[in-house]
Amino acid sequence: MPRPKAKKIIVQFDDGTQTEAAFEDLTAQSQRELLKQPVLFDFSPDGENKKFVLLEWKDGWKEVKAVDSGCTEINRYYVITRPEDVGRLSLQKEDGYPELLEIGRTPLDLKRIGFVENHEIVPKQSDREGKKVDHFFSLNTHGDLLSTAVEAFRKALDEEGIDMKTLSNDIYPKIARRMGVRAFEQQQDVFDFIDYLAKNAAGD
Repeated sequence: MPRPKAKKIIVQFDDGTQTEAAFEDLTAQSQRELLKQPVLFDFSPDGENKKFVLLEWKDGWKEVKAVDSGCTEINRYYVITRPEDVGRLSLQKEDGYPELLEIGRTPLDLKRIGFVENHEIVPKQSDREGKKVDHFFSLNTHGDLLSTAVEAFRKALDEEGIDMKTLSNDIYPKIARRMGVRAFEQQQDVFDFIDYLAKNAAGD
């Protein structure tokens, strides 16, 4: 199910007083930081609606993140240098409000984005405005994420000598390490991703 929208934030002080504000009145940065906090917003996609973004860098590093099940496709990926590099991945959502992921780890070295399909990142152009540089990329599709991820999952099982019939949740961390998949933000996303692959591999 789609993640509920945050409407209001309430802060209570140790003297019993409290203050509140509409969530939309917070700065965009504050909203993003709050939405990253699992203690406040621990909404994982459920059932058949599970959707994940799998990021892969040129050095082989991989990270996975569960995203709102209403996300449908990638809008674009770009990097802003000001002077540090910050990558921004925009995902289109059914409700019309894009989901934005900020990529802090060497964003100019991101090689592939897996979301529904695998998207190879190709530099397109860079525009300079004073000390700011905007880097834009083309996204070339190459196969679907689920098929390639399930194949990698099965390979990891074989290398670990694990049979699908004996697979259990406590083995998921070992499989994730073998696949080289780490958490973008929350470790639970890694386990949910492995569980998602296991269910699809078993259903083939």
